[in-house]
Amino acid sequence: MRKLRELKKVRNGIEQVKVLTFDVGGSIFDWQTATRQAVRSLAEERGVAVDDRAFAFTWRRRMFEQLGEVRAGDRPWQNADQLHRAVLDELAEQYPALELSSADRDQLNRVWHRLGVWEDVPDSLAQLREHYVVAILTVLSLSIVVDSSKHAGIDWDAYLSCEFLGVYKPEARAYQTAARLFGVRPEETMMVAVHPPDLAAAAAAGLRTAYVKPKLEEMGSRGDTAGFDVCAEDYRDLARLLCSPRS
Repeated sequence: MRKLRELKKVRNGIEQVKVLTFDVGGSIFDWQTATRQAVRSLAEERGVAVDDRAFAFTWRRRMFEQLGEVRAGDRPWQNADQLHRAVLDELAEQYPALELSSADRDQLNRVWHRLGVWEDVPDSLAQLREHYVVAILTVLSLSIVVDSSKHAGIDWDAYLSCEFLGVYKPEARAYQTAARLFGVRPEETMMVAVHPPDLAAAAAAGLRTAYVKPKLEEMGSRGDTAGFDVCAEDYRDLARLLCSPRS
């Protein structure tokens, strides 16, 4: 009975939603395992000790800081591949024991194209695609999300990278442009993510929102989730909440 009430509540809130746009970095793709393993392997190869977690988290944090500079107009327009690579130049100086050559940095940067997904994602996405247009909306490059999706064996109806929208999330125009490209209104579009700030920005832009509990401690994953339209424990729960009312 409790689940039925929960489903009715969700149905009443999102009946008009036609398109689901997914954040993927940390939300769908497990960037932490892939990047940390790559750094560990390189460190073992060089016979040095490196805190792979600190390296990986600094890499990602600095990328978003540089992305903020792009949004502010203080840095030339670049995509995530270019920003990730630029951060590696900084990290090479911070971790001299790794002796990262330019070729090493280029190769290490490719790890972002081989990200895995959480185990409940493939089946849940397939179920959601039976009821909605299911797309990526990300600050990551198109190349990263296409390669990683193929690597993980998952399919999408569309890939929207902010690199060719001309504006990066969390600017309102990024979310609204995504809705426009799908031929729907913002309120007919639902942003799905594990990051409350991303969802809050989407809501402010007029989109509906679905929060999924993160699998790992994720930068930007903390915050108030009470105001979102849907809050799911995992992707199976998300599919249950969004698809069951329509069945």
